[in-house]
Amino acid sequence: MTFCALSSAKGMDIKMTEYTLFLDESYDDNTDLFCIAGCIIKNSDLNIVSNEIESIKQLIWTPTEISSLSPILHSTELNIAYKNRNNSQISRFTNGAYTVFNTKTKEEIADCYQNVYKSFSLLMKNQEITTLCCIIDRKKFRSYYALPNEPRLIDDWYDIAMQEILEAYTHFLCKVNGAGSIIYEARTNSSNTRSNSLDNKMFHNFCKVKVNGKGVSYLTNRTIYNRIRFFNIVTKKDNHAGLQLADFIAFNYIKWYTRTDNERTEFMKRIHHAAYNGNHDLTQEDLRACWGVRILPTDVTENQKNIVELKKLKKII
Repeated sequence: MTFCALSSAKGMDIKMTEYTLFLDESYDDNTDLFCIAGCIIKNSDLNIVSNEIESIKQLIWTPTEISSLSPILHSTELNIAYKNRNNSQISRFTNGAYTVFNTKTKEEIADCYQNVYKSFSLLMKNQEITTLCCIIDRKKFRSYYALPNEPRLIDDWYDIAMQEILEAYTHFLCKVNGAGSIIYEARTNSSNTRSNSLDNKMFHNFCKVKVNGKGVSYLTNRTIYNRIRFFNIVTKKDNHAGLQLADFIAFNYIKWYTRTDNERTEFMKRIHHAAYNGNHDLTQEDLRACWGVRILPTDVTENQKNIVELKKLKKII
């Protein structure tokens, strides 16, 4: 299923560099965390990224398997196989192309898992890729904003997160004098085009932001209109290389958030290092929390604790 917003190419500088933002979402039921995240890739680099993704697939599947199964890299499926590598009944947990793990030893599964993430880390290191992320603590959000008599007061989680993403992406495009598109993975694999479908709703909300004067917190709709050309929603079976990378980014950003720095993997650190910093020099000023990694809602109690600790340190000094 593909939706296209009104093109805003008219009147745009033809010298603008073209970018694409690939987005996916992830959940953590244990912590009630929701995340939309992904990667900004220059269009001229898309073939390079696509070739790298195809090479990563060969760490799991043989050329024959790739030809017959048309596998798609999926973080959850890979994680399930890795977690069940010691389970003699691993076949109960694997599906589709990932059933190839059923005949692998636990050592082979571990090697596949580690090599895939090592290759993704190298891809993030070697390519000019910028990440965007919005994580919502839904439990905390409800406790801050929900009213007992107004259960629908809180907007759709997707729309809340997407407004943060749109703001950061538009800001990025303005800073690099670029024009961009968005490709988002559909929330279902069906071609549901009904007006009340979740993906249709997201598309129409994007149109409101871009065209109908809504805008976002710090940017007008005209700014968004001039920079973002299309918003496309596609199914996983379309096999976009950028979406497969976005899938791993979203899955690992939640893990990055819930772990200490010592517990974070190399890939988690890479995607955070690549987070949009508002076009500021990261070695001079770290503004990723304002742009590339938005955490909602702001933890007021944690901020208060930090202020108290800072005052204590000042007294000691």
